[in-house]
Amino acid sequence: MQYDVTAVGLDPHTGVVIAGPRTERIDPETNAAFEGCEGLWEIEDAYEAYWNRINDSWERSFPPGKEKVKVLRVEQVL
Repeated sequence: MQYDVTAVGLDPHTGVVIAGPRTERIDPETNAAFEGCEGLWEIEDAYEAYWNRINDSWERSFPPGKEKVKVLRVEQVL
């Protein structure tokens, strides 16, 4: 099963949209970052974690100039 994920990039301090929306096709069978994900919510969680939790230090200090990715929609692709 493949999924189309639509997301935007937000300024983490103001919430202003600075990128997107954009849609990316995810295939958990071929993309190691999504291996084992089943269902829309697992894909959404893994997608945001992939982009927003690259480095453990980001938990307390998100890097300046880096947008925070927020998923708007996840759809199954038949």
